[in-house]
Formats: sequence, structure tokens, C-alpha cells
Amino acid sequence: MKRTKQAIGIFLSAAMMLAMLAGCGGKPSTSQGGRDNSSGAASGSNSPSRGNVMMTFGTGDTGGSLYPAGAALSQLWTNSVQGVKCNTQTSTGSFQNVQDVASGEVDVAVATADVVLNGYNGVEPFTSALENVRVIGAVYTSVSSGVALKESGLEYVHDLLGKRVAVGPAASATENSCLDAFEVMGISAENTSLENLGLGDGADSVGDGIIDAAFGFAGLPIGGQLNLAATKDIVVLNYTQEEIDDILAGNEAYIQSTIPAGTYTGQDYDTLTFGVKCLVIVSADLDESLVYDMCKTMNENSADLAAGNAILSEMTDPSFLCTNMPIPLHPGAEKYYAEQGLI
Repeated sequence: MKRTKQAIGIFLSAAMMLAMLAGCGGKPSTSQGGRDNSSGAASGSNSPSRGNVMMTFGTGDTGGSLYPAGAALSQLWTNSVQGVKCNTQTSTGSFQNVQDVASGEVDVAVATADVVLNGYNGVEPFTSALENVRVIGAVYTSVSSGVALKESGLEYVHDLLGKRVAVGPAASATENSCLDAFEVMGISAENTSLENLGLGDGADSVGDGIIDAAFGFAGLPIGGQLNLAATKDIVVLNYTQEEIDDILAGNEAYIQSTIPAGTYTGQDYDTLTFGVKCLVIVSADLDESLVYDMCKTMNENSADLAAGNAILSEMTDPSFLCTNMPIPLHPGAEKYYAEQGLI
């Protein structure tokens, strides 16, 4: 009889627990991919928990700026957005990243605005319009930065005709910007040796005397070039104003920029150049509440991001973060920035 009463007690306790769980909507937490559209957001977003979200972040090669920018954001979201685990992966740069976001190979990526615009519109080298790509914010300005050894006697980009030049990985933003600039000056693969090297490898090759100059199209300072300037006397190659005007006329995403004196060791003059915003992109079908929280976290932690990585200093200006975008904002980003009065 005693055992029977104990069994009845256990049964009733279990039944009460199940009823309580049912009343609270309790269910096991499940892992969800970044593209799952179930509702949910970080605390403060007035949405139920989204569970665990695994995201892949496409960046660039480690010698440039896409990689550290992506790594900083990936860590921020992992630490600050509920349930999110964001892992970075290297890539050949903006062209691959736009394609990978559109195809679902990665959930989020960084890419320069000119390449994003070309991908969205299906302009070469893209073979079709990738209309499902959206922007969630801008993180820094990429600029064209070409360096050579001071002993080379090179001063301007147009001096590179007939030389050996590293133009970044194939189909990268660096290569695209170089080809755009070189076309204005009559430099091409037919009259100049254009080498596809990563930003770090390109700078190292200049230092080793293998090539004459190396370019990067990234946030300043560019890591590989910074390392070169620490060990060799370098020159940062200049453009003329007429050349810059012609380059800007050929691409609506480009803006005139400068490489300030002192950016690299031994650089005692401002260098005239051009640049473009570097954007964080996602697919249009990424969960709206998740994107909302990603934008909220970026904006609220912009000062910390800038303190940890100088190339992200422009993020502290909200107008830089979310205005003048070449393609539409993701609905989750648009909702957040509108609520903040930023757009």
C-alpha cells in the first residue's frame, strides 16, 4: 500500500509538471541556422528567445581590412546578441562575399559598395543580378593604397606602366579598383605585369624586390603595407586630380579620398586617392528580428569597436553607419535605424 501511494504521488507530480510546461509554452531549445525565419531576438527586442543561431561571416584575406573588421563584428555579435554564435572565414574578398551571401554559402559578409552595387545590378564580372542581397550597415571606407620602395624612384600610379604590380586576389575589390584606375592611365595586362597576390603577400613581395608595387583597397592602415613600412623605406603612390576625376566618373560608388600623412612610417605627405564605403551585407530572407539586434548591437557598441580597431572609427558617426547606401537596407536594419531617428 505504501509503495502504491508513492507511485501515485510520483505520477501526480509528473502530471502537474507537464501541465505547467504546457501552460508556459515550454519546449526544448533547438539550434537554428542563420537563415531560419522563426521569430525571436536578443533581450530588449520584445520577442521570445530565438534559440541558438549559428552564423558564418565571410571576410577577406588576413593582410587586408575585411578580415579584422569581420572578426571584430563576429566577436561582438557572439558576445552580445542572445543565442548567436558567429564564425569568421577568410575569402578572396568582396566579389566572393557578395556571391556567397546571395547563394547562402555564408550568412553575413563584408564587401565594398562598388562590388555590392555591381552584384545587385548584375554588372560584370557578375553574370546575373543578385537582387536578394541587402545592406545592414557601413563599417569603414576602403581606399586605393599603392606602395613601392622609395629607392624605386616611383611617385605616381601612372609611373607603373611596364612594371610588375600586385593588384590583389583575382576578382577582389582591390583588383577591380586597380583595373578601373589603370584603365584611365592606359595601364593594362598587355603592357604591364599584373600579379594576383593577397594584400599581405603583395607587400612582402615589394619588400623582397620581387615586384615593383603592391595595391590594397581597404581601410587604413592596411596591415601588409604597415608591416612593410616598418622595415623598409616606402613611398605611397599618388594620383593626379585629373586622374581621380576620371576614375570617379566611371563608377558612381567611388568617392575622392586621401591617405593622411603619417598613416605609414616615413610618409610625410597626404596622398590623393579614391575610395568607397565597406558594407555589411546579408540575404533579404535573414530573420528580421535577428538583423534588428545585429544593427542595435553595432550602433550601441560603435565606440568600443573603434577603440579596439582604428579602421572602424567611422562607425561612431551614425550617418556613416546607415545612410547613402547603394542598395536597399534589410527590413530589420531599416526598422532599427528608423526607430532611432537615423533615417
